[in-house]
Amino acid sequence: MQKARKSLLNFVKFLLLVGVAVLVVIPLLWAFSASFTPLDKAFEYAYPFSWKAFFPVDFTLDAYIAIFERGFGRAILNTLWLGVATVLIGGFICTSAGFAFARFDFPGKRLLFVVVLMTFTIPADLTVIPRYIMIKDWGWINSWQALLVPLLANSLIIFMSTQFFREFPQEIVDSARVDGCTWFRVYFSIVLPISKPLLFSLGLILFLSQWDSYFWPLLVAPDQEFRVVQLAITESVEEYQTIWNQLLAGSMLAAIIPILLLFPFQGYFINAVTGAIKE
Repeated sequence: MQKARKSLLNFVKFLLLVGVAVLVVIPLLWAFSASFTPLDKAFEYAYPFSWKAFFPVDFTLDAYIAIFERGFGRAILNTLWLGVATVLIGGFICTSAGFAFARFDFPGKRLLFVVVLMTFTIPADLTVIPRYIMIKDWGWINSWQALLVPLLANSLIIFMSTQFFREFPQEIVDSARVDGCTWFRVYFSIVLPISKPLLFSLGLILFLSQWDSYFWPLLVAPDQEFRVVQLAITESVEEYQTIWNQLLAGSMLAAIIPILLLFPFQGYFINAVTGAIKE
């Protein structure tokens, strides 16, 4: 009886998951199809909804050609290099801070860590004005520094790194120190190579924070030269008209890279969050 009840419960959970998946996938399939459809026929089978909405009407690449002629390719490259730079520089800063919190005792350590934790409770929108004033005073408006520097220090990554390194086997660190390794060598040659779950997960978080950034680039770097992918998508929204097939085409392209990153590395992210270490 208990086994049958458990099987029924699992079946109900399965149905619920399938239902949620269908609700998520159906709009994506329609958006994908509409991006290959002429503008005047993008909603032809959406209202009332028909299964034909999942297949492009009069298949065309005009929407994709139009957004690339408008500079969408440049926006993708801009965002890619910003994302990579954020991962490399921000990853070093955040993991170094996490390693210091986890392994060293220094004056003000508890207070500094509390400050890091407190930033979780502060909405990012509340810090926009002081950050903008600071960037403006430094003369960084319409510059790569304005897009890159504010996203390098991430309190979530510092917290995750601290928790992760606290679980790092102390015997390995002690052995390296006895053999004469400096703390820098311990960190770069021993700790980081074994911390793959942490590195992959922090890389995903930092890259996606840059890839999904919209309001901050709009505020500090509105020039076309510094256009990022999320801003490039909105160029399909004109004053009196929304070019829906181009908007959806840009959205589909913008979603490809995060999807390619998340699916193969999601296991690393889970391991890092739970503090597990896998070699």
